[in-house]
Amino acid sequence: MATQMYFIAFRNQFNQQTSHEIQQLVHDRGGFILMVTRTGQVVVLDDSQVPLITRHPSVKSMGGVTLNPHGIAAERLKRVFAENLSKQIDLNTLRR
Repeated sequence: MATQMYFIAFRNQFNQQTSHEIQQLVHDRGGFILMVTRTGQVVVLDDSQVPLITRHPSVKSMGGVTLNPHGIAAERLKRVFAENLSKQIDLNTLRR
């Protein structure tokens, strides 16, 4: 089982409830949210959990994400991902 970075595209227009439901589903499956956008979410998740996430009625599609290590935006995105990931790890540590 490998952990990968994925983009989850929403089926309909963005709304907070749907976004939260999918975020909770990802967390419940051991994943982390790296970034939330109006069209979906970038997450880190074990490959084995992908079929469960894609069955959610609000998920249009889910595909792998790879950053160009030499791309201009890659460094900025990595910083955003790291910041969001650190917040989730801190929250999970406090809950235990």
